[in-house]
Amino acid sequence: MIGNTQNTFPTGVGTNVGIGTTSPSTRLQVTSATAGTSGVRLTNMTSATAVTAVNGKALSVDASGNIILTPVVNSSSAVTNIYSVDGTLSANRNVTMNSKNLTFSPTAANSQFFINGVSGDIGIGNILPTAKLDVTGSIKSKTLWATNTATSATSFASSLDFLKNSNVFSAGYEMADAGVSGATRRMFNFYDLHAWSSEISANDDLFIMNVIDRSNTERLTFYGHKAGGISNGQSNFIINDKSGAEIFKLGDNGSNSIYLQMGKSDSKFVVGGYGDYGVGHKFVVKDGSALIDGNILTNSNVGIGSNNFTDGTDTYRLSVKGAVRADRVRVYTTWADYVFNKNYHLPSLEDVEQHIKDNGHLKDIPSAKEVEANGIELGEMNKLLLQKIEELTLYMIEMNKEIIKLKSQIKNN
Repeated sequence: MIGNTQNTFPTGVGTNVGIGTTSPSTRLQVTSATAGTSGVRLTNMTSATAVTAVNGKALSVDASGNIILTPVVNSSSAVTNIYSVDGTLSANRNVTMNSKNLTFSPTAANSQFFINGVSGDIGIGNILPTAKLDVTGSIKSKTLWATNTATSATSFASSLDFLKNSNVFSAGYEMADAGVSGATRRMFNFYDLHAWSSEISANDDLFIMNVIDRSNTERLTFYGHKAGGISNGQSNFIINDKSGAEIFKLGDNGSNSIYLQMGKSDSKFVVGGYGDYGVGHKFVVKDGSALIDGNILTNSNVGIGSNNFTDGTDTYRLSVKGAVRADRVRVYTTWADYVFNKNYHLPSLEDVEQHIKDNGHLKDIPSAKEVEANGIELGEMNKLLLQKIEELTLYMIEMNKEIIKLKSQIKNN
């Protein structure tokens, strides 16, 4: 039998409608005959956004309580933005990049922030990082002192706390700091030890930069005090060996007195060459000349063309192999005025003649053979020559007396 009936809508309080059930518990209850399906299909419904290949629709309720369809993003779709509006993360979130790169590209050129999804390398200002962090451009850092100068000394509970807050920059392998219990340091460290902390006095405000090897040995240190600090604001640059012993130090005592020291006994300074040149010498100038406007002082010997300073039992302060030229030479020695003493024994000319016949040279004067073999002492030789001149003078005086006497005799005859 075919008939027409008009839709009726139950309006009574507590009246429910059931489809597929005779005891609905809500105003409308649909019970499907197939598990996993709702038994409800909506057809010919539209929304403001059309359905596309990568989008589906979600059933939602608008502000008026109407059931509507809204588009949703399918998980397999291509995502071009993270948020369509501002949002706040209420907890930590993990982003799995799946070997994809993440790039933030502001409108300014070369200002990208880039993360390589395979290597994990980060680029700032570039999208081709060659290290874990590759920055194109400058890095600006504000230290604790620049941002927290009002903090009182009591902010630091211990030396460890002070040291940690004074570390402006550290990089490299981390190891224990032997100077402060519980502290660590890395292979490169820069400390700004500010004077407003009670850990150091106001006059000792200083900075320290050091390089440590993996054996925890400090190899290089540079530090400076402000004016009025330790030794009136000194600066020091120090290089240590593998055991931590100082091998080189360049510094000042804070009053314009600069010094360079190499304290090890086997230290050497080479100019114009390398360390293996001039073995055995402490200071070597390989090429060119050395100009010293001040005085040269030594408590030892000086050699020019020679390193031999002994001759028999004598040791000479200056040894020269080659000619010596000078405008003046002054020699301090004894002198021969003893010849004019009344007690001086003046040899007779007959004795002088006999000595020459026997020895081939004047008495007290070295022979040619001795001079060729041993050289002469300038001061001693000048004294001996003067001795002979004074003896000749005495002989001439005596001869003159004899001549005068003979003239007188001749005249009287």
